[in-house]
Amino acid sequence: MFMQSKSDIKPVQAKYSLQIYREQAEFNAISCLLNCYLREFAIVRQEVDFDDTHPDCPLSLSQCLTRDQQKVRLKLPESNATLLFVADRVSLLGRIRFTPQLYLKKLGCVWQLSSAEQITQLLLAHLAKITCTEFNHELLAQIGNSIAVTQAFLQRLSQQAPTENQLLSYAGAGLIASEQSLLWGHAMHPTPKSRHGVAFDDMLACSPEIKANFCLYWFKVDPSLVKQLYCTEVKPMDWINKIKPQKACLYPCHPWEVNTIFEQPLVRKAIAAGLIEPLGQIGTEVYPTSSVRTTYLPDINQFMKFSIHVRLTNCVRKNAWYELESAVILSKILMTVAAEARMHCPHFTLMAEPGASTLDLSGLADEDKDMHSNRAQSLMVSECFGILYREGIENHLLERYKPLMSGALFAWDHQGKSVCEMRLMALSKRRHQTYQQTVIQWFSAYVDVLLPGIFYFFFKRGVAFEPHLQNTVVGFEEGIPAYIWLRDLEGTKLVPEFWPSESLEGLSQEAKASVYYSRDQGWNRIAYCSLINNVSEAIFHLAAGSQQLEAKLWQVVANVIRQWQHIEGEQPELAGLLQGDPIPSKNNLSTRLFMQADRLSGYTRLPNPMAHRRDDNAEATTSEPVDIAASEIATSQLLPGVYCG
Repeated sequence: MFMQSKSDIKPVQAKYSLQIYREQAEFNAISCLLNCYLREFAIVRQEVDFDDTHPDCPLSLSQCLTRDQQKVRLKLPESNATLLFVADRVSLLGRIRFTPQLYLKKLGCVWQLSSAEQITQLLLAHLAKITCTEFNHELLAQIGNSIAVTQAFLQRLSQQAPTENQLLSYAGAGLIASEQSLLWGHAMHPTPKSRHGVAFDDMLACSPEIKANFCLYWFKVDPSLVKQLYCTEVKPMDWINKIKPQKACLYPCHPWEVNTIFEQPLVRKAIAAGLIEPLGQIGTEVYPTSSVRTTYLPDINQFMKFSIHVRLTNCVRKNAWYELESAVILSKILMTVAAEARMHCPHFTLMAEPGASTLDLSGLADEDKDMHSNRAQSLMVSECFGILYREGIENHLLERYKPLMSGALFAWDHQGKSVCEMRLMALSKRRHQTYQQTVIQWFSAYVDVLLPGIFYFFFKRGVAFEPHLQNTVVGFEEGIPAYIWLRDLEGTKLVPEFWPSESLEGLSQEAKASVYYSRDQGWNRIAYCSLINNVSEAIFHLAAGSQQLEAKLWQVVANVIRQWQHIEGEQPELAGLLQGDPIPSKNNLSTRLFMQADRLSGYTRLPNPMAHRRDDNAEATTSEPVDIAASEIATSQLLPGVYCG
């Protein structure tokens, strides 16, 4: 018998592993794309049956169907095609988790097992037909890039030792570990890990998903070039001086931005004049967080948000000065509001962004060029060097609450297991409770520290945050949510009725225009970010496939809304939710399909799960849960036909 040598086996194993990583990455991509399509198009058009019983399905599919699975049929009439797949979780919002086997049937043909690539091509071609647009080749390329990046992450993680690239003993090590755990990305985005504008190896070197840490790129600069904005006694250069690797006046940037910086004529002119000297990547290491461009600085327990001319998902993540300006001024305003808010939501606080800086090279502008060209060059340099400074969580709070980023809790790990589900399984055993009892208590605590703060700031003070999963940090006491930190104030918006122009002293006209939202715009944002992106994803994972438990958790949300209005007063938007008004959900797929900026995203109105089961005794669901053993949750029968086409 022919025997392979060990040297022969290793390449075969490597090739097999690469194929597995590729398939995992492709499956994640098609999962995201299909879920987006279902939410934004198929459900609205009544072209999906979430509990298909048609007799024409492939025999191989029917025979492998288990008790906790159901067939989902997606009709694409304009393309004369039908998709069929098996789901083991279908939420009340139509969010699904399905198995990798995808079947396609075209008119006059038999069912065929199809690849993720084939389904992606089909869906994009179908979207072009129903939206009367051209086939979006850019979106197809970005999906391909997202797959390649995810595959590279999986491969790199498989090569790391368990202790590799771990933070040293630090009270917030768990928080940073959670920041670096988002392997699969945004579950409802068509290109969750696409990254364009940086070399692939450089991309890997600075990506949080593979537990990266790296040195910043430093420049020696003339102090007169530094431009600072701050609203506390601590200046941005005070932060930099604590971490700089030399005594001279130094200024850092993200390694991904270096090439863009050197392309700028004003930078080359400053280097030639001796005003700027590149030093390279030196100094102590920093840790990229979930936003990729925001880094954690363990030496000072603070964060710095850098500018990178790299497209992550939909946006080039550059720091325009007016955006940094608005973040700092908003931090100053919100510090005052937050002090008052503590009386209403004492376990909800903001991570302030009290400083911003950049380099101003406008003095080097060429007098022979027109004013517009000079201004454009100066603004570009300002963007390249723009940094926003975010305060960290105090050490005593890190020690007490052991915070984690919410996006890391309500996600799948690299083995496809739900992180929060595993945590709560273990917690239920320690508390000698059923899984459902623990989930209801845990989730009740989570929304009770999250939603009242968001509601207070918006309805009482006219402040609209972006409280999505990546912007939410949750702390625990004895395993139960007990504290919320909300971050990323750069995108905070203000409702003009609460904040007339004269109250925003210090903001430029451009910055003022960027921070204003109407009440309707603000409600769309906080409703989507808090109830859909954040809460509904938490429920999807915690319910573990049981729509009975899911319905109970949505009633927990309704109870929090009732209780908040009882204390703070009724609001029409919240009253509407309790009466069954639909919930706005941001259209991530449509935004990419139509090549729009994120700020122009539309919303789909989703059926309200709080109206799924309303009764006068809804509060009883939190105190008298129906006992369902932890082992039963994973195999509980899903309720049929929520959105039958």
